[in-house]
Amino acid sequence: MTLSVDHIHHLDRHLVNEGEEHRSMALWVPSERVTVHRIDAPTAPQRKWSELIPWILEDRLLQPVEDMHFVIGSVVTEGDNKQVDISVVSKQDMREWLRIADNASVIPTAMVPDYLALPSEEDRISIVWREGHLLVRDSAGNGFSAAPALAWSLVRRLIDAAEVAPRLSISIPDETLVPEDLLEDADINAADIDWQLSELPISANLLSGEFALSTKPASSNSWLATAALLVLAVVLVFGYLQVSNSALEQRVVGLEKQVSAGFGKVFKGKKAKPEKVRASGELLLGNLFKQHESSNTPLMRALVGLEKSMTACNCDLESLTASDSAVQLELKNASKLQLTRLNVSGFKVSTNKAGDTASINLLEVK
Repeated sequence: MTLSVDHIHHLDRHLVNEGEEHRSMALWVPSERVTVHRIDAPTAPQRKWSELIPWILEDRLLQPVEDMHFVIGSVVTEGDNKQVDISVVSKQDMREWLRIADNASVIPTAMVPDYLALPSEEDRISIVWREGHLLVRDSAGNGFSAAPALAWSLVRRLIDAAEVAPRLSISIPDETLVPEDLLEDADINAADIDWQLSELPISANLLSGEFALSTKPASSNSWLATAALLVLAVVLVFGYLQVSNSALEQRVVGLEKQVSAGFGKVFKGKKAKPEKVRASGELLLGNLFKQHESSNTPLMRALVGLEKSMTACNCDLESLTASDSAVQLELKNASKLQLTRLNVSGFKVSTNKAGDTASINLLEVK
């Protein structure tokens, strides 16, 4: 059975079963690579916090803000003071953790700092040894991971800052690793953290922004099955179209024979073959389409537009010149033609009249 939660340092302990090339897992990651900053919440709308917070924290960071990944955590309100926790980790560490997960055939659904696996108990500081580092979490839920010397120093500060000295719950493989001044208030055991059973808070997930979880195929077999189904569907549709086309052709042939037989009963004499009848009909339709197209040329539209004005003028057409967008007419015996009222839709009209001779120029307006 594939485990759903574990520490990123333990991925090499899992065997990949057949058919499980990629497993989805939530991962604990080293807390010493993550820092948490509590700052006053920006006054800007919350949708803009992701743009403002990196520059608010710029002076606290040792690396350029462009190289860091920022995760907005929980908002804490104390009276009128509103603060927000920001987790900061380098983008290089995030990419390295994702690379480790990918090499182990794991798709990480979440990455959470491992100090959060420790319990948060009233008046007690929990301390656990992990591979040369100490994980620490206090009663307020805050915590960190550090090398032993630094960690013990920070624990002493937590004790001094508390109104009532807290008890220490220490899980460590060797009691001699605990400073003598801390032994008196300590409950010591050698238990290890069970990372797989520890409750993982998704609210502290580092996979956000550019590292947000992206959909990835569970296995190559699923892609092969999908592709096979798609090919099968295309083949079935093509076959159906072929059968439908064949049936339609047979029906058309049947109708042609039926019409031909009916024609023979009504009209005596030599019967025309269906092929000739169809060819004649197609030729007639082609001529009709050509006539329709020719009626839309500038020349035909210009002549149709002039029809009303030239009715009963008894004019004689001496010449007609036409191009793609212009028509010129030269007329004789045009004394009755009223050129001042001449107007043709879609054309710019210019006229010239000298005695019985008239010239009409029409230029198509586009």
